[in-house]
Amino acid sequence: MLKRLFLLVLTNCLWANLAIRAQELRGRVLAASSDKPVAFATVGIRGKALGSTADESGRFAFAVPSTLPSLDSVVISCVGFRALRITVGQLRAESGAVWRLQPQAQSLNEVHVRHPQLKPAIMGRTAVGGIAYWTTKIRDSTLTVASDERGWEVATVLPVRRSCYVDSFRFYVSQNDFKPVRFRFVLYELTNDKPTRQLLTDDIQFTLPSQQTGWASLDLRSYNIELRKGQTVAAGIQWLEGEKLDPKGGPKRGALSGPGAFPSVGHRVLVRDKSEAEWRTLPVNVSMYLAVQEYK
Repeated sequence: MLKRLFLLVLTNCLWANLAIRAQELRGRVLAASSDKPVAFATVGIRGKALGSTADESGRFAFAVPSTLPSLDSVVISCVGFRALRITVGQLRAESGAVWRLQPQAQSLNEVHVRHPQLKPAIMGRTAVGGIAYWTTKIRDSTLTVASDERGWEVATVLPVRRSCYVDSFRFYVSQNDFKPVRFRFVLYELTNDKPTRQLLTDDIQFTLPSQQTGWASLDLRSYNIELRKGQTVAAGIQWLEGEKLDPKGGPKRGALSGPGAFPSVGHRVLVRDKSEAEWRTLPVNVSMYLAVQEYK
């Protein structure tokens, strides 16, 4: 009896200690021009696997260690807006405050009409076998307070051999233990092997149905996305919201994943836990691709 009581007290003390060590940062993101919510804006601690995404009303909340330096940079961003940079100290001092994003000035690019001499092509991997995989279960284990998938990203690296227009993006899902999941399509230009500039001007979101596996497809023809010969891009998905089917499931449950070939010389996949975390590069050719119309 005494042994059980001791274990119970010890467990409660450990949980109390964890509660002291973690704190919640919260706020709301609005568009400066209209004061309307910026739904599913991303909020991340620069260089760390900490952050989240806002909900449909622009509200966000996420846990951080209480020891996180107040001068650490927080980036609030969304496609179509200029990123806002504040500090952890500001979020702590103004809990629940409203943060406004300014619209991103869009330069008027030269209008290109699709040339009739185009041919269909594939950029990426269409096979679904392989011993490797990407998965939401792989996390930065040093930050135990970051427990959800909001802001998590995975993208495949694709060299652009010929100038082309993008028709669609497809990725293969082999395991899906979630109710409907909302994603954002991401497309970055790479510099020195790292994603830098976001190439999209539209916030392209879509939903993966509950437990759906197999190929998921996103039609991109209406966005008129053009890629230039010689570019290297990373195309993929960013997790915005989703709920596990069984939050109390075993260690093999509660994951979303897809296959890839390994080892794969010359192919890479990029993964990061949150929107401002460091990217991890793995030598895996994952089952993701862009269907394009390229110039002959």
